[in-house]
Amino acid sequence: MSGILQVVAGLLMVFFLPGFTLINMMFPRRGELDPEYDLVYRITLGMGTSVVIAIFVGFSLNAISTEEHGYVTSGPLWILLLLLTGVFLVLGWFRGAYPRAGFVHPSLYRVPGRRGEPRTVGSDFARKRRLEGLVIERERLLKDIEKYAERSATSNPQRKLYYRKMANSAKDRIAQISDELKNLGKEVK
Repeated sequence: MSGILQVVAGLLMVFFLPGFTLINMMFPRRGELDPEYDLVYRITLGMGTSVVIAIFVGFSLNAISTEEHGYVTSGPLWILLLLLTGVFLVLGWFRGAYPRAGFVHPSLYRVPGRRGEPRTVGSDFARKRRLEGLVIERERLLKDIEKYAERSATSNPQRKLYYRKMANSAKDRIAQISDELKNLGKEVK
């Protein structure tokens, strides 16, 4: 069983983790690579850059090796790959790539900011998460309303009625969200 775990850990370390954390460090905001398929791009780029990082680490270890001391073995490879992954992870967290770290402890919460914007940490965690959740839900509902309007235009009368009901319930929820956002905005001031 431990042999299988070693193989899985080795494959993750060579083919995924260093590159994925590097990509998250370079592009901390979700949707920054692509609005729709951001996670697919992150995984794909992460896999490719992980292989490149592993090759460079191997070349670097070979370059410092001598005839008496060969450093291209599993120990130094593991140490350097783990070290690079840790550095990329910490720098990515510092840039705000892992906002869900706030679920572990509120002081770990960081939002990727733009230049000139202050970063959000610690005490405002619950309110900021709630605001972000409401804004995301409102955007999703607006897209759903557009989708319902398109579908009702090309449907039979019974389906039109169904899509109109769905659109009306989405509009009601948007009104509730807007009221809650106003109340949260008043609390912030």
